[in-house]
Amino acid sequence: MAAGHRLEDDMTVTAQRDVALVTGAGGGICAEVARGLAAEGMRLILVDHDAEAVRRVAGELGDRLACDPLVADVTDVRALEAAFAALPADLRPGVLINGVGGDTRPRPLTELTEADLEHAVTHNLTSVFTLTRLCVPAMVAAGWGRVVNLASVAGRTYTRFSNAAYVAAKAGVIGFTKQCAFELAPHGITVNAVAHGVIGTERIRRAWEDRPESWTAERVSHIPAGRFGTVAEAAGMVRHLCGEHAGYTTGTVVDVNGGLHI
Repeated sequence: MAAGHRLEDDMTVTAQRDVALVTGAGGGICAEVARGLAAEGMRLILVDHDAEAVRRVAGELGDRLACDPLVADVTDVRALEAAFAALPADLRPGVLINGVGGDTRPRPLTELTEADLEHAVTHNLTSVFTLTRLCVPAMVAAGWGRVVNLASVAGRTYTRFSNAAYVAAKAGVIGFTKQCAFELAPHGITVNAVAHGVIGTERIRRAWEDRPESWTAERVSHIPAGRFGTVAEAAGMVRHLCGEHAGYTTGTVVDVNGGLHI
């Protein structure tokens, strides 16, 4: 599949409603999303750059896998195009969860450079753009599809937990979500974003493990719920937006943040 692949090039291939492609599936929220969708009868295509992690999750899902996990860096456009082109026609996903991203560095603007912005956009926005444009043509042909993008409370307002480059990238995810929802609604495809607040994933806990308890407590004090969200809570809303019952919900940004942003 050449770079610049056009939407109309795959119109003869239709998406499968029972196949979901999940990026960032090696752990955290997206691994939990994959487990939940598998329990609901979906066939899963797992994507992650960490071979060991994604194969561990794949081992849990057993016969719910649609194919072997795709070990790929979602920031490598050509690698993604090649991996997607190799998928059999009957495994083109009708459900796409764009879950790669994140930045746990609370750095002030004065310490950021253009390289930080480029990194944030590549990981949090470009990957969403690439996977969406690759998956959508088959959804259009099928007349049905679900796309869920993991945004962030940071993209809705500001953050105490990360930095301005990350905020800009996640705001871009929200804007991209809304435009795609507008364009694709006539084709029976919904496109939504879930803006998570601070979720107690292993990645977050590792990033903050060397911080003093007072540092963490100060940040939790700004959350009306008085705690971090759980992975199960974060994954539940994503799964909801993948279902048949969410067919009239599109272009939305669903906040899952314990009241941090209302």
